[in-house]
Amino acid sequence: MKKIIFIALLAMVSFGFFSCERNQEPCKFHAQTLDLTVKQADWQWDENTEQFYFHFDVPELTWDIYDYGNWTICREYNYGTADAYQVALPESSYMWENVEDSVTHQVTTIYYTQHIDYRIGVGYVEIQLTNSDYTYTAENPETMHFRLQLIY
Repeated sequence: MKKIIFIALLAMVSFGFFSCERNQEPCKFHAQTLDLTVKQADWQWDENTEQFYFHFDVPELTWDIYDYGNWTICREYNYGTADAYQVALPESSYMWENVEDSVTHQVTTIYYTQHIDYRIGVGYVEIQLTNSDYTYTAENPETMHFRLQLIY
């Protein structure tokens, strides 16, 4: 009886080794990195959401990538230098600004959080910038550089 069980197990193991076709080539993915820059003058203001945004047309972002691929978006600091580094979105930064009262000329420090996030869809990426308590100065946010990495 033990002999029959041993032979049956041996047959099943050898069937498993020889019946499967082995693919010697590893699965290959495609990767693409796109640099996206928003210049200070290009930020748009949305009255309804009270946030800044910029819309990028990204034709590389197809339905196939949207449905089956993967992506990350990072903000890159010190772009083009040896000290460059990336922070993945969404990103929250704790900020402060000295504001002078136009009447009393007294300077007050205001603290707020700046939140940068994104929307992504077929053919586009939209970067969004919101400040907590809707604390905004009269000027647009600074120029910012982003990197979109697509894996499909």
